[in-house]
Amino acid sequence: MDERRLLEFQSDSLQRHAIEFGEWVVRASNSRAQALGHKNLRPAHARFMVFLGWEGSRITDIARAMDVTKNAVGQLVSELEGLGYVERVPDPADGRAKIVRYTDKGKALIADAATVAEQLNAEIEEVIGPIRLGELRTMLAEICHHFGLGPVTGGQQK
Repeated sequence: MDERRLLEFQSDSLQRHAIEFGEWVVRASNSRAQALGHKNLRPAHARFMVFLGWEGSRITDIARAMDVTKNAVGQLVSELEGLGYVERVPDPADGRAKIVRYTDKGKALIADAATVAEQLNAEIEEVIGPIRLGELRTMLAEICHHFGLGPVTGGQQK
């Protein structure tokens, strides 16, 4: 591969743009959540929240979806428990297991996150317009579905 193609890959590849866009979304979401009073949140917490089902999820399912170890997820759960956003409770389907679920404070965080997402969507819409924003959302959803990416739902990935 010639140097021109390598330089183009570094500066103008889909991978680079996807990473930069994803990082912007995470940073903007995190800083705005902090401005709404959710102090001490880290980007890793936001990533975890994407994979936590509304009714709760097992740590093993979250770890599989995030492609990290159960210990890593357990550490995030402990941190978020300490901040009051989640709690561990017995799994109603298996009394030996625990599920992690949102507390009322965690549900308030998700409501604030939805508000922040609406703001970010509006900013993106200003750049590409409403039709292309809808197309972008659809394309990203299709790509994620095709590759088995996404939050855990009912113990399985979407």
